[in-house]
Amino acid sequence: MKILDSLLGASKESTMQVQQTVHTGEVFGLWQHLVQRYDIRELTDIFQNFAQDLEFKAILSLGLKVLDNEITTMEEEMNRLGIPLPPRPPKSINTPINTEILRDELMFRIIYMGIQYFISQHVNTILQMQNPRLRDEFIKIEGTEIDLYTKLTKYGKLKGWLFIPPSYSKS
Repeated sequence: MKILDSLLGASKESTMQVQQTVHTGEVFGLWQHLVQRYDIRELTDIFQNFAQDLEFKAILSLGLKVLDNEITTMEEEMNRLGIPLPPRPPKSINTPINTEILRDELMFRIIYMGIQYFISQHVNTILQMQNPRLRDEFIKIEGTEIDLYTKLTKYGKLKGWLFIPPSYSKS
């Protein structure tokens, strides 16, 4: 019947048919990652308003673009699967007059730790994904995250914003 439907142009799958291609864990993983992207997007937007260093502001802008792309991809996939979207964060953030409350170094380290967390979480999500389309998407997201982590590590070292543990040698 699928072949006949395909030949007649009626090959579009229903939401119910599409939903049967994923399991509950995959749906939750997708939903959870989107919620996290929304939260990190909002936090990065706040940091952008507080950042003083122009290079750091540019890095935050790059991060926002990456987050926006990932959010769009996840929202489209959830819509395709008929999964209700979580509430979106506000489109803009009001900045207080005193923007020196947060130091660039602290904001950098918060973002850096967040990326470390995302990397390990992506691996766990990839391992639970049985749907090839979702798994491939998360592998792609993981690659982007590792690339960002590598670049931020270099930048953090150049700025002196990463704490370098002391060397250890046996006495």
